[in-house]
Amino acid sequence: MSQFEYVAVLVSIIVGLALTQILRGVGRMVTTNDGPRPYWVHLVWTLYVFVLIGMFWWWEFRLGTVEWSLGLYIVVIIYATLLFFVSLVIQPSDTREITNYKDYFFSNRRWIFGLLIIIWLWDFVDTYSKGAEHFSSLTTEYLVYNTSQIIACVIGIKTANERYHEVFSVAFIVYFVSWMYRTFSVIS
Repeated sequence: MSQFEYVAVLVSIIVGLALTQILRGVGRMVTTNDGPRPYWVHLVWTLYVFVLIGMFWWWEFRLGTVEWSLGLYIVVIIYATLLFFVSLVIQPSDTREITNYKDYFFSNRRWIFGLLIIIWLWDFVDTYSKGAEHFSSLTTEYLVYNTSQIIACVIGIKTANERYHEVFSVAFIVYFVSWMYRTFSVIS
């Protein structure tokens, strides 16, 4: 077993738990008639977190070609753990006290967007931990995109304006999927 395969096992378990949390939450929405009423903005963010987790798993496969260190190991494990935490907040395990996901979303937006800010800040650490050459090989779009995500999430924490969150959620996922496809469509 290579170093990468060894590390990938633990990362896969954490990421698998995060995906399970998302799928379990959506499954509960679909199969439970008396559960909390869905809210489309919350569902868009749920989809975003699902895609983000999947993209992380897809991209981390590239780490099979890097030299592993304890520092890189810790960075990758923390990244996977942050993804797990955001999956817990976006799709909580216990929904008995939630009447609708609109109220849930707005009352927990600080946690949701706070964790996304930490994830995007951590993405800079993760990217740089793969080497200065790797970091500098990324386009300006990476820096602008990550920075704009952080700024938009700060605004998302501060405002409960429904229109902002509607536009923000759709714009965020559309651009993210576009960027992901253009940047990571082939693993090399």
